[in-house]
Amino acid sequence: MKTNDDNILNDDSISISSLSEYTDAITSIRNNIIEDGKSETLFFRGQSNKSWDIRPSIFRDALISVEHKIIQTATARVPQEFRECSSAFEELTKLQHYGLPTRLLDITMNPLVALYFACLPTSKVKDKEGNEVYPDGIVYICTGYEEHEKSYKAKILSEITKIGFEGDFTLKDLRTSLEINKDIDPESFIKLIQDTIFVMPSYSNSRLIRQSGAFLISGAINVTVDEHDLWNSKVAKSVKNLNQEIDKKHIIIPQDSKEKLLDELDFFNINESTLFPELEHQMSHIKKVGAKWVKTENPSFIKYESDTTVSHSITENATKKIKEEDVVKIFNKLGIPKLYRPALLKVIFEIQQYPDWNQKINIYNELIKSLKHILKDFDKNRSRTLAIQMADRLISISQ
Repeated sequence: MKTNDDNILNDDSISISSLSEYTDAITSIRNNIIEDGKSETLFFRGQSNKSWDIRPSIFRDALISVEHKIIQTATARVPQEFRECSSAFEELTKLQHYGLPTRLLDITMNPLVALYFACLPTSKVKDKEGNEVYPDGIVYICTGYEEHEKSYKAKILSEITKIGFEGDFTLKDLRTSLEINKDIDPESFIKLIQDTIFVMPSYSNSRLIRQSGAFLISGAINVTVDEHDLWNSKVAKSVKNLNQEIDKKHIIIPQDSKEKLLDELDFFNINESTLFPELEHQMSHIKKVGAKWVKTENPSFIKYESDTTVSHSITENATKKIKEEDVVKIFNKLGIPKLYRPALLKVIFEIQQYPDWNQKINIYNELIKSLKHILKDFDKNRSRTLAIQMADRLISISQ
């Protein structure tokens, strides 16, 4: 039997291939935190390519130099969309929601949501041998103390995004621009503007609610120290990779396990439709579900199969046992290699433990799913079509 110890790549990395292995790993990490007496919150981030940096979008393509202009232009273009925002941080979350580059990094408090994002398909990459392969996914596990979006730290780090550091911009200039009136020593101020914090939003939109969303926000302000007067030190915005802000522990999602894991997550109602309330995502999910409902061939294929009577409906009186020689005929007809036949036969004969299997749409769908899983190694693109053809022929000969 496979145990969690078999999955461990090193002290900080675990590879999983099933939802149960994943939840066991997360539970173990959580229990360790509790045993250590810590009160930190667990956060998660899923990425479909384990090699990607953990980098907010504004820290790419030199956009940080025009961060304030991007925000000013966006809020001026549609001011009515931002009038009801109660904080600068809420403005940033709204800009992020609509795809504008910001210094926010999406994370979640729900480990299943992070796993969903880690399992999403992505483009091929080159491995060490130069071969093009689909990359493994990764779930990063973060622990930290959360701040509310209206906290002092969140307010300062959010307001920094609106300020242009023009010319010889100093630490004192930044304090003035941020309208900080209370006494603060320069070293504490530097620590504040260079900090990275976990922020809990006010859940002002339904996507945040559904994804149990939270954010990392980073100051990433460089300081050129003036030894004579620290307040006169020059400051500048910089780019930052947040890998160091994320705990070392992470979970690897092998590419060949992603499809299976997405199916398991869908059973627990974690899918595109539940995580993204927007209409286009609802329609996209329905399209994917619709593909699973299809049980008939395209009419153009009927003539090709005209020598066989195939029923595409679940009848009420089909109780005849299926014989192996009849199944072999189906294999021959569909061109199934001998390598895959024993596993397929096992699935087919196991389904007959249900005398009325061909009257039950859920068992019929499970049969297709099991056949498809075996056939995808033979022909991934046609595995579902072949599985449906095979299931329909089995119904036909059992009548």
